[in-house]
Amino acid sequence: MKKSIGISLFLIVLGVLFLLDNLGIIKDFSVGHLIKTYWPIILIWMGAEKLFRDFK
Repeated sequence: MKKSIGISLFLIVLGVLFLLDNLGIIKDFSVGHLIKTYWPIILIWMGAEKLFRDFK
């Protein structure tokens, strides 16, 4: 079974951002606000990636 590298990279980056936010390394940055604002783009990206992966 082929796994999607895009979704995996997205989850890793998201996890790193949450970690840096919780440790206080990133100032004036809210991961929750970022997700709340751009969640439709994330859904579109994940759907498009699945669509392209299925056509390969």
